[in-house]
Amino acid sequence: MAAKKIRSNSLLLPGKQWFYRASVVMLVTMSMALMVMSKTNNPAVIKLRSHIADIVVPLLSVASSPMDAIHNAGTWIGEISRLRTDNVALKNENIELLKWQAQAKAMETENKSLRALLNVVPAEKSTYITARVVSDIGGPYIHSALINGGTDLGIKKDEAAISDNGLLGRVVDVGNSSARILLLNDINSRVPVIAETSHEKSILVGNNSDAPTLSYIGGESKIKVGERIVTSGDGGIFPEGIPVGIVTSVTKGGAVKVTPYVDATRVEYVSVVDYSF
Repeated sequence: MAAKKIRSNSLLLPGKQWFYRASVVMLVTMSMALMVMSKTNNPAVIKLRSHIADIVVPLLSVASSPMDAIHNAGTWIGEISRLRTDNVALKNENIELLKWQAQAKAMETENKSLRALLNVVPAEKSTYITARVVSDIGGPYIHSALINGGTDLGIKKDEAAISDNGLLGRVVDVGNSSARILLLNDINSRVPVIAETSHEKSILVGNNSDAPTLSYIGGESKIKVGERIVTSGDGGIFPEGIPVGIVTSVTKGGAVKVTPYVDATRVEYVSVVDYSF
């Protein structure tokens, strides 16, 4: 029985080899036939060739679809990566632009403040120095301001300090790189002034309030509410004509209160001025 099985397998093996060889020969023959058909203009051949193409093209399309999908997916991923890179770059650029915009606005505000200072410096001045008001660290005066300039910039004691709206006060202490300005409303402040309309001279005296008063005015004073008060030039410290404030109250007893033009809490820059008389 085993001998018969071995004999049948040995007879089957040559049959398989013949089939494989016949398949190869047939494929080669078909290939050559297709090559010949591609060169032939016979209508029947052309029609057969078309039928073959109709069969082969869908098969090739199906076979190429996965490759196209892979290619398209790769292109899509590459595009997403590029868009992400561009988005990050745009965000960084936007941040830089916002920084420059903030700096530009700060410089614009600063330039406006500095240009405004030039409008209140009288023509009699010889030199002036612009400094920034910094945080006060305390001192012997109740109402004063500290600036970041001193003898290193040429600032001297008793020089006038003005802002864009008018007189702020005068220098009372000077260091190498700082100086202290006594404000108009400090109780130690005394400024010779004149009423712009009535032309009455007096002394603006600080009282540690927001409204210093006028002293040494006559009993028949004609000073009225709303009148402008400017420096008179007496005393040799301030020249005449610097805006000081406006009269806001006149009592029956003759007390006159003046609200300064300059709000010291809002001042960023001051000009310390050395005048030539």
